[in-house]
Amino acid sequence: MKSKIISLVIASAVLTSSLFGHSKAIKPEFVDMLLKPYFELQTSLANDDLAASKKHAASFKTMIGHGPSFEEARSLEGLSEESNTISSAQDLATARAAFQTLSKDFATMVEHVGTTGEQNVYQLSCPMAFDGKGGEWLQNNKSVANPYFGSMMFSCGAVKQEIGQVKTEKIQVKQEFGPVQQKREK
Repeated sequence: MKSKIISLVIASAVLTSSLFGHSKAIKPEFVDMLLKPYFELQTSLANDDLAASKKHAASFKTMIGHGPSFEEARSLEGLSEESNTISSAQDLATARAAFQTLSKDFATMVEHVGTTGEQNVYQLSCPMAFDGKGGEWLQNNKSVANPYFGSMMFSCGAVKQEIGQVKTEKIQVKQEFGPVQQKREK
């Protein structure tokens, strides 16, 4: 019985590390490179702009090419495929469906790898998207801009959680005042 439990624990550990193997090959600096085109893609879908969405999806895919190989980080292959689907989409519905999968996979990467803390990253959710099945996405602010409904229901959704935030540094002002929080400037 103990050997079965140990085998199950080892199998689970191997499966988990293979599913999230990107965490060692992908660095927070690389995740930061992907945030800008991702946020631009999210905004263009929220604004019902298919042409801009296709352009930003292509930029996202280009940035993926600057990271580890697919052999080193298998999770990048899915992101690349979804961004390719968006960049070749003939309509917003197709682009939005691919964006849902891309968002889910990218959110997992942001959660597991992290960012350098240069900008905030929020995970938002709309329970009405995709015929009530719901959809999630990332934004760099808390103002809802729904990429799944666009102008039909632009502000439908809510912040689910903060998964990346601007880092603060502690500085000593004077001994009698103690440490003070200050946002890191570029």
